[in-house]
Amino acid sequence: MHEPEFQEIFNGADLPAAVISAKTGAALLDVSERQWHRLVARGLLPRPIKLGRNTRWRMAEVEAALESIPPSEA
Repeated sequence: MHEPEFQEIFNGADLPAAVISAKTGAALLDVSERQWHRLVARGLLPRPIKLGRNTRWRMAEVEAALESIPPSEA
C-alpha cells in the first residue's frame, strides 16, 4: 500500500489553518491510531476540535506540541 507523502496529504494547503484526522496524524508520526489517541490522553498532543461529526486536530497545534515534547516522553 502506498503511504501518502506530506505534500500529497496537504497539497499546498495553508498549513497553519490545516486540520488533520487521527488517521492522518498517526501516519505522519508513523504510529498507530491507538498510540495517537494515547498521546492525546497523556496531554502530549492537543485536544481535537469537532467539525460537524468529524474530529480533527489543528496541524499548527500538533507541530507546536511535538516540538515541546522532551525526547524521554515520546
